[in-house]
This record gives sequence, structure tokens and C-alpha cells, in this order.
Amino acid sequence: MKSKTNSKDLTDGPVLKRILALSVPIIGAMFMQTATNVVDIVWIGKLGSDAVAGVGTSTIFLQLVWAFASIFLVSSGVLVSQAIGENKNKKAKEYSRDSVKALMLIIILMGIILQVYFDEIIGFFNFKKQVVIDSAYVYLSWMSIFLIFSLGTLLLTQISNSRGDAKKPFLYFSIGVVINLVLDPIFIFTFGWGVAGAAWATGIAQFIAFALFLRKSFRTFFGGLTQWGFRFIRINELIKVGLPTSLERIIFTVVGIAITKIISDWGSDAIAAQKIGNQLEAITFMCISGLSSAMLSFTGQNYGAKKFDRIKKGYFYAMIISLLLGVVTGLLFYHFDEELMGVFVSERNTILIGADYLEVLGVAQVSMCVEMVTTGIINGLGRTKYPAVINTSMTVIRVPLAFFLANNMGMGVDGVWYAIGISVFLRALFLTVAYFYLTNKLLKSEVTVS
Repeated sequence: MKSKTNSKDLTDGPVLKRILALSVPIIGAMFMQTATNVVDIVWIGKLGSDAVAGVGTSTIFLQLVWAFASIFLVSSGVLVSQAIGENKNKKAKEYSRDSVKALMLIIILMGIILQVYFDEIIGFFNFKKQVVIDSAYVYLSWMSIFLIFSLGTLLLTQISNSRGDAKKPFLYFSIGVVINLVLDPIFIFTFGWGVAGAAWATGIAQFIAFALFLRKSFRTFFGGLTQWGFRFIRINELIKVGLPTSLERIIFTVVGIAITKIISDWGSDAIAAQKIGNQLEAITFMCISGLSSAMLSFTGQNYGAKKFDRIKKGYFYAMIISLLLGVVTGLLFYHFDEELMGVFVSERNTILIGADYLEVLGVAQVSMCVEMVTTGIINGLGRTKYPAVINTSMTVIRVPLAFFLANNMGMGVDGVWYAIGISVFLRALFLTVAYFYLTNKLLKSEVTVS
């Protein structure tokens, strides 16, 4: 039997058991990560819808940094898992080291850009209220400094998941959430720091989680200090695999900026409603993202080991889980829309606008779950360009469709919500077609699995 040093073997044993053993801790970790953001918005919501609008707008640009960084967040997951499947631990560490070095360069460069060009960035939205601009500035300024900890933790999580160990990320994300829960009300209200307090609470929590994670896993993931240097060994492979997904996410974020610009015509209440709706959907998003990440690692290891039937069986089980999750969360969003919005804000207009958004999101939850899990499996095969092309093209149509439905069809801001729902459905449809095309093309083994 081959040995996988410091890694969990996903190429043997019952398929469903292996998927659940890996995905449940990942989902827990993703849920904890989302909980940090939700907690922030709950407390910031007590400062008013204008503060939520400012913070929500600034997070779009933090997501843009994450989109650039995903070149190495995604490719490290794909290539490390495949190297582990091939039983090449040294190669896996080389991918991990190069990912860290490249990620740090991206974070530094993008952080400087966000700090220097803030006025031009936020000025694009032409906000009428100074409180919205001030909230955006304070939150973006501090959070761009803390990016090294949040994205660093995500990279460590991806590498750990690819090695089949999802328990460590769950532990460290949980520690971060508890710290954030304690610090948020103290910094925001007791110290009177407002939006800056939310940023500091999150930043400190992320720093502690990152430091603990790195201390525990450094040698396992990256090797000894003598193996480090300024030379990039595997960078071309990492970029080749990760670039399509990164471009997809960059375009997705740019589309999000354009959508926010359209929504801004209906004022800060509409922007706040969208940001709260996005935070609520993030609960589903992060849970299914955990399953998607697990399927990337599971598929990558089994593809590296040439156990193709396990990949097909894994797809079947993953679809059942994702459909169940999509139905449950969809029903919650659709039937408890106003109640959920009321947790975050008290302004009636924001609640009503957000309730309409949640109803559309509720209908779209099943499609989103199918789309994300299928993306993880296809990425695990190393064919990242397929999800990238499909997700990008079906996301770009949101802008003209939203403008058309909102303005030409007279649907107002509801037209924007419908455009988002339609694009999610189309992504799920075309990705499913791509999965069956690729499995017929690549996976032809008839090996029997347990």
C-alpha cells in the first residue's frame, strides 16, 4: 500500500463516507468564516442602513483582491491534491511554497492600490450621503491591511483540505469566530469605534486564527526553512491551472460592482438590502463551497490515482447533498424573508426591498448549489477553463439583463434581483452539460469501487 505522508487518503474506502468525513469539517469551517461576516453586519446594522451600505460596498473591492489571489488559492488545491494522489509529497510542498510567495506579492500590491486610490474607487458610486462614504473608507482602509491574515488562512485551508485534513481549518476558524463575537460589541459600542471597531475585531480574530494555523502546519505543508528561497519552481503550473478561475472571479467582482452601481439609483436602502441579502445567502454559499472544496480534493486525488469510477460515484452523492441543502435554505429564504432581514436592520424600507431579494435568492438556491459542486468536481479534474468560461459568460449577462429588466421593463430594483436569479440557473445548466461531456471524454475506467 502506498504511503501518503501527513495526508489523508481519499482514494480508498466507501465513497460517501470519505466525502462526508472531508466535507463536514470543511462546511463547518466555511460556516464559521461566514459567521464572522454575518456577525459584523448584525452589529454594523445597529449603526443604521447607511453604515451597512458603506461597509457592504467596500467589501466588493476586498473580494476583488480575493479574486486575484484565487489564482493560487484554487491552483494550490488542485495541484496539491493531485500530487498527493500520485504519492509525491515533495512536489505538493513545492506547489504550496510557490503559492504562498505569489499570494503575498498580490496582497501587498492590491493593498497599496486600495489605500492610494480610495477616492476614485468609492467615487464611482456617486453616493449622496457622506456617512456612507465615511463608513466605506474606514472599513476598506483597515481591512485591506488585514488581508494578509484572511487570505493566508484561506490558502492554508485549501492546502489542508487537499491533503484530506479538514478538521484543522474548522478548529482555527471556530477560534476566530469566538474572538470576533467577543470583540465586535466591545470595539463598536463600548469603545465607540463604530465601523472601525468591526474591522479591528475581524482583523484581530483573523490574525490569531492564521498564526495558530501556521504554527501547527508550517513544516507539514511547506517543509523546512532551508527549502525556501526567492526562486519559483512550480509557478507556471500554478498560474496555468488557477488563471481561468481567477479571471472568472475578477469578472464576477467587476460585474458585482456594475450591479451595485445600477442598484445605487434606488438609494442606500437598496444597497444595504442587497448586502444583507448577500450575507444571508453566504451561509448557503459557504456551506456548499465547503462541499465543492471537498469534491475538488476528492476528485483531484482520485484523478491522480486514476480511480475514475470513484469520481462518478462522488458526483452522484454530492448532487444529493447539494440538492437537499438548496431546497432547505431556499424555503427558509422564501418564507421568512422579512423576519431574516429584520435581524440586521430596523428601517422598514430596507426590510421590504431586501425581502423581495431574498425571495428570488430562495428560488435560486438549488441552482447555486448544483453550480458550485459541479465547478469543484470539474476543477478537481484540472479542467478549470470550463467552469471559468461558463460562469464568466453567464455572470456577465447580469449587467445588460438587470438594466433591461429594471429600466426598460419598468420592474425597478426587482429587475436586478431577477437578473441575478436567471444567471445562476443558466450557470447550473451549462456546467451540468460540461460535467457529462468531460466524464465521457476523460473518465473511462471500469474499476469497481466500494
